[in-house]
Amino acid sequence: EYLAKYPNEDAQYVLGANTDYNIDAADAANSSFLRYANHSSDPNCFYEVERVRRQRQKRVMFYTARDVKRGEELTFDYGASYWAGRADGPI
Repeated sequence: EYLAKYPNEDAQYVLGANTDYNIDAADAANSSFLRYANHSSDPNCFYEVERVRRQRQKRVMFYTARDVKRGEELTFDYGASYWAGRADGPI
C-alpha cells in the first residue's frame, strides 16, 4: 500500500503498521530503534497502533512479547506483505 501512495519511493525499510501509518526505518530521525530490529518467525517484540488520549493522532508502540535478555537482538514479524514478491522468504 505504501508503494501505491508513493510509487517513486524505495519501501525496502518501510513498516506498514496499518493503512495510515508507515515507519521508514531508513530515516534515522523518525525510526528510533526500529532501524535495528530484524524479522523473526518467533519474535520477541510486537507493535500496535494506538490512539493518543484526547487527540486525533495515533502512534505506533512497540512492546516486548517476553523478557528480553541484555544484548539479545530485538525482532518482530515483518508480516506476509513484506515477503510478497521477494525471492527470499521469512526465516
